[in-house]
Amino acid sequence: MVEFNNLTEKLKDEIRNSSNKVEIPAHELIVSVGDKMEFIPFVLNGTVRVFIENDDTGKELLLYYVEGGYTCMMSIIAGFTNRISKVSAETESNATILLIPADKIREWQIKFEDWNDLILNLFINRYNDLITTIEALSFKKIEDRLLKYLDNFKDESGFISLSKSNKEIAKDIASSREVVSRTLKKLENDQKIRLKSSQSK
Repeated sequence: MVEFNNLTEKLKDEIRNSSNKVEIPAHELIVSVGDKMEFIPFVLNGTVRVFIENDDTGKELLLYYVEGGYTCMMSIIAGFTNRISKVSAETESNATILLIPADKIREWQIKFEDWNDLILNLFINRYNDLITTIEALSFKKIEDRLLKYLDNFKDESGFISLSKSNKEIAKDIASSREVVSRTLKKLENDQKIRLKSSQSK
């Protein structure tokens, strides 16, 4: 997979010279539904959570995470086509982000083969993420969905280490806090997961 560190020095120089580097604290909303994407966020360090929200119910659904070295597929689409954002994005941790002018996306697609490789790989991986999310919502039980979600937070010893509350987890998987609390307890009792003692409730 192509990421920022694997790009040619010429392209990396263009990205640095054309972009504005910002430091954003955790839990800061950086893109909202309806925003015109004049700049594309490229994450250098940290993690950004990309999600959609239902206006009627107020429920959120996690689409995917953007880790350091990558950017957001949905932002690329909106910026490339001069359309408004269909998703929201929030920093999951403190993050260093490059704000790339949207017009550079089209320019670099013509000039740099490695930029095209990065975007193609990004689309393939985000497409797979979205298919996994759709399959989980359509066919999987809440227990299976929660297990899949928690896999992202396992440490080397197999313990699940995350600072999110059950309410925040519920938002990510489009469930309720009560259901998540009950299912976590069942998974622990069945010895299917091992939570660290600092796990929020």
